[in-house]
Amino acid sequence: MMLIRRLVFFIFLLPLARVSFAQGSSGQPDASRIFHRIEKLGVLGSVLYFAAHPDDENTGFIAFMANERKLQTAYLSLTRGDGGQNLIGPEMRELLGIIRTQELLKARGVDGGKQFFTRANDFGYSKNPDETLAVWDREKVLADAVWVIRKTRPDIIVTRFPPDERAGHGHHTASALLAAEAFDAAGDPNRFPEQLSYVKTWQPKRLVWNISMWFIRDREAFVKNAASYLKLDIGTFNPLLGASYGELAATSRSMHKSQGFGTLAERGTDVEYFEYVKGEKAQTDLMEGINTGWERVEGGEKISDQIDAIKKGYDLRNPAASVPALLKLRSSIKNLQNDYWTPIKLGEVDEVIREALGLHLEAVVDHNLYTPGQEMKLSLSAINRSDQPVSFESVEGPFGLGNTAVDSTLRNNQPVSLELKAPVPVSQPISHPYWLNKDIGYAGLFEVKDQLKIGLPENAPPAEVAVHLSVAGEKITYKIPVIFKKRDPVRGEVHEPVVIAPPVYTLLSDDVFMFRDGKARQVRVTVTSVQGKAEGVVRLKVPDGWVVSPASGRFRVAAETGKTELSFSVTPPAGEAHGEVVAETEINGQRYDRSMGVIAYEHIPRQVYFPQSKARVVRLDLKIKGHTIGYVEGAGDAMPASLREIGYQVTILEDKDLDPNSLRKFDAVILGVRAFNTRPALAARLPALLAYAEAGGNIIVQYNTSSELPAGALGPYPFDLSRERVSVEDAAVRILDPNSPVLRFPNRITAKDFDGWVQERGLYFPQNWDKRYKTVISSNDPGGAPLDGGILYTQVGKGFYVYSSLSWFRELPAGVPGAYRLFVNLISLGKQAQ
Repeated sequence: MMLIRRLVFFIFLLPLARVSFAQGSSGQPDASRIFHRIEKLGVLGSVLYFAAHPDDENTGFIAFMANERKLQTAYLSLTRGDGGQNLIGPEMRELLGIIRTQELLKARGVDGGKQFFTRANDFGYSKNPDETLAVWDREKVLADAVWVIRKTRPDIIVTRFPPDERAGHGHHTASALLAAEAFDAAGDPNRFPEQLSYVKTWQPKRLVWNISMWFIRDREAFVKNAASYLKLDIGTFNPLLGASYGELAATSRSMHKSQGFGTLAERGTDVEYFEYVKGEKAQTDLMEGINTGWERVEGGEKISDQIDAIKKGYDLRNPAASVPALLKLRSSIKNLQNDYWTPIKLGEVDEVIREALGLHLEAVVDHNLYTPGQEMKLSLSAINRSDQPVSFESVEGPFGLGNTAVDSTLRNNQPVSLELKAPVPVSQPISHPYWLNKDIGYAGLFEVKDQLKIGLPENAPPAEVAVHLSVAGEKITYKIPVIFKKRDPVRGEVHEPVVIAPPVYTLLSDDVFMFRDGKARQVRVTVTSVQGKAEGVVRLKVPDGWVVSPASGRFRVAAETGKTELSFSVTPPAGEAHGEVVAETEINGQRYDRSMGVIAYEHIPRQVYFPQSKARVVRLDLKIKGHTIGYVEGAGDAMPASLREIGYQVTILEDKDLDPNSLRKFDAVILGVRAFNTRPALAARLPALLAYAEAGGNIIVQYNTSSELPAGALGPYPFDLSRERVSVEDAAVRILDPNSPVLRFPNRITAKDFDGWVQERGLYFPQNWDKRYKTVISSNDPGGAPLDGGILYTQVGKGFYVYSSLSWFRELPAGVPGAYRLFVNLISLGKQAQ
């Protein structure tokens, strides 16, 4: 029986003394930044920057247009960057997309832009736009781009990439092609008419390409034709912000930490060039012929005079003195009939009033996790740090469940506190990223059924409080998200988003369960109750042919522990097989199959997500030689867990551990992906590694990139690194040396072992290698040149050295059977006689 309770408010007006409050994590803006925002009230123009991935954007241009030109400036990234590599942790694919989304939002918080996305999935490197647009579904991604244009109404659109092979990546080229199509389609009522229930058609004035020197093949011709391009010096210094746009750009770009894009600031003149693509051609300026003043709004002619008067009378020592004039400005804007600029500028004026008053509003709860139906207790704080008259009239509770009168005067620097209670609605959805509600694997598009969510960077806060104020008689409402706040001994005050969780969630003991033979394995399931005490039933759902014992298990979670563990025996079928196992709980007739994950890095807000509680199960015939592995971790490395899963004892090694005597106990020493890129001291330890190999050891080096690579060789004999890759995961693989021990011992490798690989075959293949290296296999993308360096190996004294650019870091965590067999053979080199 579902119990529905009324919203109950318990309100206490408490004067608070000697308590320090922060205006969120960003802090109250200083007086010069408030003035800068007042200046922006007088500008009505917009720009949309258009590219493919997080980190593609020109942060200097965005910072300049948003702050110097004071335009509404947005970045549309077609993807969330799920297909990239992670330099800061083990998260890959969708989880990396969550990280990169938040990094983009932090970047926009620095440079002043807004952020949007389409539903396109970054499925990995693509060599041409035809493949990209076929995988994505061109028409649907185009629809999303048109939707964002119609929502943001940009006067100009700026692309990062040229619409041809110079862009160097199929996603890049596709972004330029889609920008040109969307430029026309956004203004056509016959294109995507279903959107017109929410937005109007919009035709931007012009489309230009922001020329990057990376894509200029003929520098002399570029210099000769430079006069034909639009130019913009974005190197200006802004004294109100205390930074040049080059400095803001560097700070913004350095938020892309998962990609290793920390950047030095540039100061001084910085000229950007723009090439005309579509629309009305400009002669001297990007915004030429576009009215960016209040005159573009009917009846708005006098608004500019009001803003000029506010700027003229602004007192840096007393911003609140401008509030009466800001309120009159607000009233004037409110009377204008414009469906786009009126709400935008009203929101900006309200925020400036809030900042000028030093008004701090905060709604805090005791926990960061709540479940549907659970009572939420909030502490609402309000403080007016000015002499301007402000009355706290009423508060509207979270989840839209009621409005209660308060009727309290907010006197200068005298905080008021309210205590509120309300149940989370039983229908409240859990806090899982909206674009990940359906697992799409490596498909081209995330599934988003709600049109109004398309384009949004993240979920809306699950709980908000609306505070209704009267400022000198003018009614203003501020909506504030409910947050969880805690004290960290090192970081001080830390804010975290409130999360709505299922009442119970489960965690399987591994992401992949490998069955090397027909014997049963124990699969452990941890059941956690968000509210403490709970009991019910757990079941494992397995593919056909797999057997689980027992069929179900009862669990009881004690309030003191909050969790319990159950174990099931899973037996694979006789032959090779693979699939997924899903853990499902049942409580009072309700079934739940969610796990919980947390992404925690200091440069982004803490992210909590609830994927389906599942793991991959793989039955394969796998023979292993050797047992002990020393592993030097690289960037975002999940390989050690994969190797432990098939029975290896893996020891994580630090740089100091890399001496021949210490390494002698290992059957193999493996260097993680981009280890030489991310561990500068590693190059100096290469002689010690090679000495270990000469004494009979086995070294396996996974791929590195040529950028930020230490000087010197990566192996016993020279080779270079290219930027070539095989991006098609099912590209044909040719055997170059069928008698190589890599393909024969202890597992016989056949063409079937290259079936089912994910995202790509390999990346940054070596080239120009010394003839003493042996090759094993060859592959290439359709139409590409053969790449024979996926596996290079050579004997070094009594042992072996292997360099492999195959994407092991993707294949083993994904449970690809053939990848396991082949990698085990690399580990087993030299052990035929043992």
